[in-house]
Amino acid sequence: MHSFPLEELPVLDPDGLPADAVIAIDGPAGSGKSSTAQALAETFGLLYIDTGAMYRALTHAALTAGIDPGDQDGLVALLTGSALELKPVKGETTVLWNGRDVSRAIRTPEVEAAVSAVSSHAAVRANMVRRQQEMGRLSGVVMEGRDIGSVVFPLATAKVYLSASLEARADRRFRQYKQRGREVSREELTRDLAERDRKDSERDASPLEICPDAIVIDSSDMNLARQNEICARACLVNTTLDAQRIDDLDEARRELPWHYRFAYAVMRTAARFYGLNQVGNEGRALPRGCIVAVNHISLWDPPLVGSTFHRFRVHTLAKDSLFRPWPMGPFFRWLDSIPIRRKGYDKRAFDEAARALADGHNLVIFPEGTRRAIGHPGPVRNGLGILVQATRAPMLPIFIRGSYGRMPGGSFLSPLEVSYGPIIRWHGLDALLETTDRKEVSRRIAHLCEAAYRELQARSFARTPQTTFEKELGEVQLTRFSRRQREVFGG
Repeated sequence: MHSFPLEELPVLDPDGLPADAVIAIDGPAGSGKSSTAQALAETFGLLYIDTGAMYRALTHAALTAGIDPGDQDGLVALLTGSALELKPVKGETTVLWNGRDVSRAIRTPEVEAAVSAVSSHAAVRANMVRRQQEMGRLSGVVMEGRDIGSVVFPLATAKVYLSASLEARADRRFRQYKQRGREVSREELTRDLAERDRKDSERDASPLEICPDAIVIDSSDMNLARQNEICARACLVNTTLDAQRIDDLDEARRELPWHYRFAYAVMRTAARFYGLNQVGNEGRALPRGCIVAVNHISLWDPPLVGSTFHRFRVHTLAKDSLFRPWPMGPFFRWLDSIPIRRKGYDKRAFDEAARALADGHNLVIFPEGTRRAIGHPGPVRNGLGILVQATRAPMLPIFIRGSYGRMPGGSFLSPLEVSYGPIIRWHGLDALLETTDRKEVSRRIAHLCEAAYRELQARSFARTPQTTFEKELGEVQLTRFSRRQREVFGG
């Protein structure tokens, strides 16, 4: 099935994406990801990075060296000590292993049969993900694989999950081998693909799965030209929706009632005093109707993050204990806060939050549930996924850094920064719910939010490296905050 009506996809515009756009293409083996990714890179003027070829190159090197595909330590040692490069040459990607071109050698049935086992190791994937992220941060890219949207680039400009029936994929793979002069059995290919699907979906490390915000395209009945056109149009959906946002700062300020003006003025004064730097939403108002998901490291987080808001009305889910001492309860209610019981499912709080979103208001949520150690965001609780499934409201991830170690005018201990990610829209949610239970869907939404925090944190550390203060305090907090997590939520 398609998760977005094909007739509603934007008209294809080769200039419709920014130069630093990241396109993530995921899907099962044989779905045509590589061909489509290369076509998208050419259409939008982006760099194509074949992540599958990276794992195949390691697999080929391991088989050549006599290393068992199940030997994680041996594979990591081989990968760590080797140079793996991808170079675009005449519209194709040349794969170099220690300077030697292995582009053809990695496309054999022997490599195909072993690559899933090689790529299933967590340590191997972690090494590869680091390499892929480094490549992707250099310029606009198109990446294809099985966890690009969920793990490698959770904040990708566009995500497509490209699928096709097992029979259609077997036919395509059969034609590919035939064009290369290799004789293979169609029945054997079908069995191999089915087994590959099973392994890829059941592995512990980054299994193949539909990312909740990916646009799902079933290309079973499409030729390659049609498949490429539909995927290119799908890549423009988020940027088209972003262009329709109403986020004019002056207009937003004119809408504010007096008590919001007062609260924002106080919060902005505190933010300026401590030298807060806003990244990713400068000069723009908070868009309407979003779940604003903020990581949590300090009691200062709400007012500091709130200093970057300029939109009426913003509701906040806050722990119910904050409302008990008078006059804090009336004060927080005055600011449209919603008390929530942190342990268990608080139906009253979630219903009130859902009503606020349905009315077009924003909802601030700290989905980790309690404060987390600096430098170690997550885990995100299932409440975020429950709320997303109930409302379909888009999510705006925000990462705060430096609310510890504050100093007037700015701190050398820890830079005070509020980083906005892109709006995450749940294009793939209905497709997921057709085959996946709601609890698992909530888990995937939580994991995507965690990955978004890690990516925003990595970008912040790239701008200003993590300080000694942050590292040492984070390590001290790990034990203390983990204990608090167990006390609050059990387990």
